[in-house]
Amino acid sequence: MNIEKLEQVIAECRTTLREGLLATDIFERKSGLSLAGFNSQPVAVALFTQVMEYLETTLAESAFPALDKYFLLDMQNGHVVVVINHGELLQGMLLNNKANLGVTISVVIPKALKAVAQAAA
Repeated sequence: MNIEKLEQVIAECRTTLREGLLATDIFERKSGLSLAGFNSQPVAVALFTQVMEYLETTLAESAFPALDKYFLLDMQNGHVVVVINHGELLQGMLLNNKANLGVTISVVIPKALKAVAQAAA
């Protein structure tokens, strides 16, 4: 795993989302260990590690399609959580109402998916 490349992913997210990005972590799915982050949130990392496992298990047991690239949580006060599925890694982002969701979905997430895959190769 190239940690420097993961740090570049974080920097790119910060550049694109500017004041709209409040926090982000790229972390190991199994251990919950954050490998790179901005305003890292270890409690949120632990939570989203468990949520992802529970969500995937429940979807499979319910015969629903599997989760693909990401999911969003609409939070109070104009905040949104984005959890990106990078396979063995996950990425959580806390956004405020200054973040453009269209840019997040069409630019930030695809770039992050590609860059994290390269960092893992």
